[in-house]
Amino acid sequence: MSFGFNIWQTQRAQDQLKTQYVTSNTPTIFLHGWSSSLRSEKDMVSAAEVSGAASRRMIIHVRPNGKLKVTGTIKKWMVNPIILVRMDNNRAGEVQYAHWLTKVCKMLKQKYHVNELNFVGHSMGAYAVIYYNLMNGNNKDVPRANKLCVIAGPYDGIMDNHKSNQPTSGPLMQLWDDAPNQNRILATGKPKIIHPEYRLLYRLRKNFPHQARVLNIYGNLGDGSNSDGVVTTASALSLGYILRDHVSFYQTFEAFGDKAQHSALHNNNLAVNKILTEFLWDKNYRDNSASELMQ
Repeated sequence: MSFGFNIWQTQRAQDQLKTQYVTSNTPTIFLHGWSSSLRSEKDMVSAAEVSGAASRRMIIHVRPNGKLKVTGTIKKWMVNPIILVRMDNNRAGEVQYAHWLTKVCKMLKQKYHVNELNFVGHSMGAYAVIYYNLMNGNNKDVPRANKLCVIAGPYDGIMDNHKSNQPTSGPLMQLWDDAPNQNRILATGKPKIIHPEYRLLYRLRKNFPHQARVLNIYGNLGDGSNSDGVVTTASALSLGYILRDHVSFYQTFEAFGDKAQHSALHNNNLAVNKILTEFLWDKNYRDNSASELMQ
């Protein structure tokens, strides 16, 4: 008797999943950050798969020379397919990431006939996703941008924690140019301190694809640093001033406490996984949550 009940319960859960999530063939690209790999993407992707919202279909390795190695495929019949992108030179920096991402997206358009894309980026991967869209706008050579979920993006500086994986020479060294409570967001929404990497984005703000919908997730440890330990809330929230009046929807989500640490935001973080999955694929995602640009 209980066996039959369990079968009924399982079927009911599957039916609920079918009605809860969109059935779209729009792929979602996941992109990791500095000195990272596919490992930083797997927990978020696994959570989406367990929920029944989406499934991984392709892995793209970007070699240090820019050549692409593709495993898996994308077909028109696939529902909410996920593409994991791995930068084999994971210390090339976010600007180079964005140029390689352009190459990836052109390939998806030309070879796999992908006409629309969602993006998920963490840390420098988040910056790269934003810069990529500012560079390309609605360029017909790449898929049209649909939704962007950016996590812990250092749009206006990274905290100089003197970590061993920070560059000690070259132009990338200058990106570690922030400190706790050094910067803040003014009443106008503009950051008080504007670093060169932020100016690069701001100059291109009018190019951003207007139809895009953006969820900006950031962390606050609650320890007085107003940061996730690597990126300050001011740096993460500075994105709002760039996108204001240039996107159809922009929303912020603050993860708070110990699990809001920079790397912990992608490491099986239940709150992040939940809102990411809902934003990208849930039919009933509410647009009237707290949003900097819509208050």
